[in-house]
Amino acid sequence: MARTGMTALIEELRGLVEAGTAEYTIGTTTYWTGDALQDVLDLHRYDIVFAPLHAFPQIISGGTLQYHEYRSAYNFFEATTGGTDILYIQDSTGATAGTQLWNMDYRRGVITFPSDTLGTAFYITGRTYDLNAAAALVWRKKAAHYAPTSFNFSIDNHSISREQVYSHCIEMAAFFDGISKSAIQTIKMYRSDM
Repeated sequence: MARTGMTALIEELRGLVEAGTAEYTIGTTTYWTGDALQDVLDLHRYDIVFAPLHAFPQIISGGTLQYHEYRSAYNFFEATTGGTDILYIQDSTGATAGTQLWNMDYRRGVITFPSDTLGTAFYITGRTYDLNAAAALVWRKKAAHYAPTSFNFSIDNHSISREQVYSHCIEMAAFFDGISKSAIQTIKMYRSDM
């Protein structure tokens, strides 16, 4: 059964890969249930331990700063729900700030404290996911499913192009691979001494 804190991530992934809850069945396994998508997401999970949060102060009257918003360098966190300790916000001493002291946008990795924290340093421990890499894997699995029946044929002046489904899956896998965290990027470097 899919973890409760994964609900939003599973639905986000489902939208990226156009996956129904029972798109097709192979043997006794139905694709793409919440469990199946969670399994793919878990392959692209990063466990973040005591990573620094960056404070974004607000300027209030008289130029005074108040500290309510903190941002993580990571996004798409598994939500802490039902008392499950999946995500912690801690100060520099390691003391945990209770969930009643902060709110989080798990998608963006933004933590908001209702009260001014006076610039206290905070750190985050939790599970974050590369949704783009997970989407690429699902599209490749879909392509593998459609490959045996992806051939073109013509009958009585009618042309059937099943290959387009397979090609679409491969193109989408390449697209999501290209924007995933593991994508290889190149830059041009210039020497200033030449």
